[in-house]
Amino acid sequence: MLDGSYFLVTSSKREKAVKTALNAFNKLKESGYNVILDSNLDGGKEQFDESNQKIDVILVFGGDGTILKTLNRWINLPILGVNCGRVGFLTEIEPDELIKAIEKFERNEFFYEEYTTLSVIATNCSNLVAVNDVIVIPDKTGRIITLKVSINGEPLYTFNGDGIIVASTTGSSAYSRSAGGPLIMPTVDAFSIVAICPFLGRVYPLVVPPETEIKVINASKYRDGTVVIDGEIYCKLKCGESITVTKSEKKVKFVRFSNNYVERVREKLLKLDPDDVNE
Repeated sequence: MLDGSYFLVTSSKREKAVKTALNAFNKLKESGYNVILDSNLDGGKEQFDESNQKIDVILVFGGDGTILKTLNRWINLPILGVNCGRVGFLTEIEPDELIKAIEKFERNEFFYEEYTTLSVIATNCSNLVAVNDVIVIPDKTGRIITLKVSINGEPLYTFNGDGIIVASTTGSSAYSRSAGGPLIMPTVDAFSIVAICPFLGRVYPLVVPPETEIKVINASKYRDGTVVIDGEIYCKLKCGESITVTKSEKKVKFVRFSNNYVERVREKLLKLDPDDVNE
């Protein structure tokens, strides 16, 4: 058995996620594993100190949103996602597979799938890290905003629309995909730039290498922008103000037991049965 512990986390309010996490805690305890409950699960009694307690892996019970919140909070620790949500694209196992998964983990029958994160500097924000994506949208729903985008100091385009998404490889399966952006496989270290509903004209999604510096300027004279990082609003972007997105030194780690990315895309995003896919 490993010297560390398993840290059980959920930020989900769903009864299924909470119940599954607590049941898993009891089963793992009975099996002799070192397990710790997050304060959301034990009523605030557990005080986890990352500097003093060795954690082998965080078991996250929920969907992709729950995993994202956990990554933002514990970015330095590996994640094993237990699907208690609707899609669970980032998760690795179902609840009934947990004990077998822990046994595999203890036997070192796993690998880490690593993803690069984004470093964000905005006019009105300190240096921030985005796991999924950085989005600039109008400050009022239903309005359009004019954005000027440049890459490594070279102008790319100026457009009117609902906003823009700069997504990491992790975030390529989230809002970016819904807005027409490409899926990026875990082995490809890259970012995507996706315009949201451009008005008058086609603005194509673009995949860029991680060394790229992406700058987005609010060019609207009468419309403030809002900077959203991983689903949370961080600051306003007035006319002439900008954000700069580059590669962060921090990475996120997922525990994987098989190289099943294509299978996850087919079954969780495309909702296709393998028998229905043409050879």
